[in-house]
Amino acid sequence: MSDQPDALEATEADLLLASTIMTDEGRQDPYPAYARLRAGGGRWTSGFGAVGLAGYEDCTTVLRNPALGRAEADMDLPLGIGGNERRVNADTVTMLMLNPPDHTRIRGLVSRAFTPRRVESLRPQIDELLRPAVDRLADERGGDVIAELAIPFPVAVISELLGVPRDGNEHIQPLVRAITAFIDPASSPEAIAEAEVAGMELAGYFSELIEHKRAHPDDRLLSALIEVEESGDRLSTDELLANTLLLYAAGFETTSNLIGNGLRLLILHPDQWRTLREDRSLLPSAIIEILRADSPVQLNNRVALEEVVLFGERWRRGSSFIVLQGSGNHDERVYDDPERFDVTRFTRDAPQPLSFGYGAHHCLGAHLARAEGELAFAALLDRFSGFHIDDPEGLGLPRYRPSFTLRGLESLPVVADVA
Repeated sequence: MSDQPDALEATEADLLLASTIMTDEGRQDPYPAYARLRAGGGRWTSGFGAVGLAGYEDCTTVLRNPALGRAEADMDLPLGIGGNERRVNADTVTMLMLNPPDHTRIRGLVSRAFTPRRVESLRPQIDELLRPAVDRLADERGGDVIAELAIPFPVAVISELLGVPRDGNEHIQPLVRAITAFIDPASSPEAIAEAEVAGMELAGYFSELIEHKRAHPDDRLLSALIEVEESGDRLSTDELLANTLLLYAAGFETTSNLIGNGLRLLILHPDQWRTLREDRSLLPSAIIEILRADSPVQLNNRVALEEVVLFGERWRRGSSFIVLQGSGNHDERVYDDPERFDVTRFTRDAPQPLSFGYGAHHCLGAHLARAEGELAFAALLDRFSGFHIDDPEGLGLPRYRPSFTLRGLESLPVVADVA
């Protein structure tokens, strides 16, 4: 990259990325740093050994390549961003961290619950779960959208889908949020320790729930997975527990951030809110544009599972690639005027954003998340003529949570104008 006039040296790129991920200022707005990384070439081999990728095509190339996957316990991996070391658990059975054939086997069992046809059939039920949250915002003429809608709505949906009781489990959501520290390079040792404790508490809760479902099966996904496991198919007890927990966590984290980040964008761009109020057929495009403009998932990683040739070079097994999905979504070579928020963008020919990933680990719940987003914003457009940020003390609200991989707001206090 050094032969380019505006190229970044690897050390400069490392410092820029580390400051973006590890500092509050960088996490609040990573997009200027992404733009500098792309302008500097968008690909570099960092001082700690991994390859950083900031451009759309490079990110897509890595995510789609079947020779790349998740780190395995025998690999000699480089230090993480910021110099921290994360061990690979040799006993992991969660499909998020597995490679084929185990990943393929487990995902195949679960995926039948998330097909586009299945999701479409659930829309009336999802809409019914949404209405109480929207009613509360209307009755109060506003409130904290994250606490009142963006979290409880998708939690209700994934609970209903899996068969997790919605009453008496209020302690579960904070525990789920705590364990996301495991996938965030910005997490402190204290956050990792808290995540380990939360993981044990969640394992206890879901172990008891699984035993209850064994004795009292129903027509929900968890009971179906138990039956598959018990009928001699391929889910072990450990796999059942780990992937139930994964499905529950993933089932609301991404959608929660989609709703919060999306409403913030629409408040900042009232012309786009008006455009949607005038033409609801634009909602599918708007949801994809929200995912592109402020992705709920900013970062991914892959390692070479075998020797592989990429970008004109040969990489050994264990070579590590940092995939900056949030940057790829703003690549000027792929999207016209990428910093412009345009709810009509995906009514035209435009590549799909990287927010749900690509390849074997493409988000299993992508169809569900988009459907929930469309229904949530349709309901808000029906009930409200507009929103304003409620920040009378000038605190600079809203603010993003102190995480990087999963990008979402701590809160979104609003004053609502009821239609």
